[in-house]
Amino acid sequence: MNLKKELINITAEYFEATINFEKLTEASKKYKKLLNDLSNIEIDNEIGRQDIELENGKALGTFWAASCIDDMVRTKKFIKGIDEAIQEKIKKNKSLHILYAGTGPFASLMLPIILRYSSHNIKYTLLEINPLSFKILSSIIQKLGLETYNIQLVNEDATKYKVDTSIPDIIVSETMQNGLDKEQQVVIFYNLMSQAKLDTIFIPEKIELFIGLKESKIPAEKLQYKHFHKQHKVFELSKNTLSFKKWNSNNSINKLTFPQIQTILKKNTLKKFNQVVLITEISIFNNKKISFNESGLTIPKYLSNINHNITNSLIINSQYIINPEPRLKFEINPQKLN
Repeated sequence: MNLKKELINITAEYFEATINFEKLTEASKKYKKLLNDLSNIEIDNEIGRQDIELENGKALGTFWAASCIDDMVRTKKFIKGIDEAIQEKIKKNKSLHILYAGTGPFASLMLPIILRYSSHNIKYTLLEINPLSFKILSSIIQKLGLETYNIQLVNEDATKYKVDTSIPDIIVSETMQNGLDKEQQVVIFYNLMSQAKLDTIFIPEKIELFIGLKESKIPAEKLQYKHFHKQHKVFELSKNTLSFKKWNSNNSINKLTFPQIQTILKKNTLKKFNQVVLITEISIFNNKKISFNESGLTIPKYLSNINHNITNSLIINSQYIINPEPRLKFEINPQKLN
């Protein structure tokens, strides 16, 4: 079996409508092993684990980026979402341009797509800042015999990348952790959305952050979604919330700011809860979503324990900030009575 057919067969499970965890686990192991074998470069070392620290967040070290395949549900749902986005676009367009920002060493969300749609007129721009990841990706593209495909490899910072005259129809970037912490997802989308068409599809379509509460007296091993209660949305990353007018009037990433949001948690509400948490929800495309705790991206982030000795409600002032360590900045204080 040649490498292309082997990769197509191994990754077929990602395109299934439902999740079979046994088959998905096996597919993910085989997929990662094939890509590691193709790269033939040791990345489990100091150089491979070293992140790239930038003014607006970090780009993951090659080892960590390669390990994203291990987040099986995340990988499957992103690939399936990209597949459905392409299906929607090819009904209307004879040719497509897909930009994938932050590919890591394997472009793991895009390789199965490239091979599945080999008979279609699709241009791919694969964008990666990490030199080691880029070197491995270039080698894998060559070893898979994809040099004749319409693939442009770009070793640049996606937060500063200038789109050429061929504006992408679909833009993909999964450069995030839970809570949109530390990495460059927000700034990458800000830069690319400002250069996109009104009908460009972004994957994921929407990322939302909510202040939430965790119920008391539930053992950790029995915690489920029903034990976490969303209280207030404090941040959303989507085309709707980052309007084109705002981008065009202030097109400097260094000046990108977001409003401060106030959340009030009433004392009566707090009685059956013991922790304040941050909940991340991700809508990939159409009805494709990464559910609560289904992936490392949607694990709740614990912000504070709740002190039940307080006599007032709690006020949480939060604001998403862009700096070398982007995150939702928050401050929790008892409400002052007049």
